[in-house]
Amino acid sequence: MAPRPRDRRLRRLHLRLTLGWAGAWLLCVAALCALAIATHARLSRLDFESAMQLRASAVYGLTWFDERGAFHDELLRREPGVLDEAVDIWVIAPGTPPRVLLAPPRPRFDLQARFARVDAWVAGAQDFAEEGRDGRGRAYRLQARVTYDDQDRPRALILVVADPALRDAAQAAFVRNTLLIVAALAALGLLLGNLLARRALRPVVQSFEMQERFIASAAHELRAPVANLRALCESAAAGDDSPQRALDRVGDIALQASGLVDKLLLLARLDSGGAPLQKQSLRLDLLAEAALPDDGSVALEARESVVQADPVLLQSALRNLVENALAHGRRDGAPAAVRVTVGAGWVTVEDDGPGFPESLRQRLAQPFVASAGSRGAGLGLSIVRHIAQLHGGSLSLENRESGGARAVLRLPD
Repeated sequence: MAPRPRDRRLRRLHLRLTLGWAGAWLLCVAALCALAIATHARLSRLDFESAMQLRASAVYGLTWFDERGAFHDELLRREPGVLDEAVDIWVIAPGTPPRVLLAPPRPRFDLQARFARVDAWVAGAQDFAEEGRDGRGRAYRLQARVTYDDQDRPRALILVVADPALRDAAQAAFVRNTLLIVAALAALGLLLGNLLARRALRPVVQSFEMQERFIASAAHELRAPVANLRALCESAAAGDDSPQRALDRVGDIALQASGLVDKLLLLARLDSGGAPLQKQSLRLDLLAEAALPDDGSVALEARESVVQADPVLLQSALRNLVENALAHGRRDGAPAAVRVTVGAGWVTVEDDGPGFPESLRQRLAQPFVASAGSRGAGLGLSIVRHIAQLHGGSLSLENRESGGARAVLRLPD
């Protein structure tokens, strides 16, 4: 079965909403990811450089030149963790050739060509750092610091040489882990986007479904009076009914159809929000009394109650409650016994009929839901519920223990 145009439009809208949310989510995640990677790269570089500077400072503080110019590194060799195989540490004095005062046992980098500049470096008496490639083509990071004798004369250069691949490996691991997290967040974003799109479209789908039900049910309910009118016209044309009787029946059918159309229009206005409230202070007890039929078929027990409500809508709600009780509150062909009680902000309508069917009681306040054998369209209680909700109140339906139905309309103080 091919999908309906409405379903195709909803699917396209759902896809756009999902992709829009997921795109915004991924954009934010990607921006945070790029910021995190850039920040980690900068911090890793600073941490790597600070560690080399700290090691150069440790060598500077643990070595010295005595008054005869002899170099001493006894304290340095006894200090754990400074002279290890992670880095090459050199102390080189200027000369031709340069004099190596301290050398790593197994140098990892070939920097003999760079040592020719030691004289200029020491003469400049400035610390510096550089990156490059050694004689074997290996990348290195060099941190240089000038050391002095007891007369504060520059005497030698401390060189701390490390492999920047250690720094780069840590950055690569961070990038790898970050990208894995981003992939997981991207999948989560798609899932959340799908769920949020479904939630956002749920009222639209419900509105479409309600509209379809409304149109189908309205057409079904209006079909009956139209069919009755056609049958009556055919009967009158055949001479089976007198003109007066036919006119009387036409009037009854027109009145029934008019009431149904009025209820349909009111329900449509309430559903669409096209019935703005005109609230005012009014006597709920007097309004309930005005909604009762004039034949005295409904008993009223009321005390004075003042509420803030729309008089037209509230009177329509009360009239629908009473009409529903009169239509369904009879048993074994006996006249309906309906009682209306008005209290402080509430109205109760009771009858002695069969009560609400338990299978439908929770749904009877929905449009076009009616019990089996009902002659109505199932609109009255739905209209009452909508009006109650517009006023911030509620409608509750229950069965009395002694038999019969009870509908309670509550309005806020």
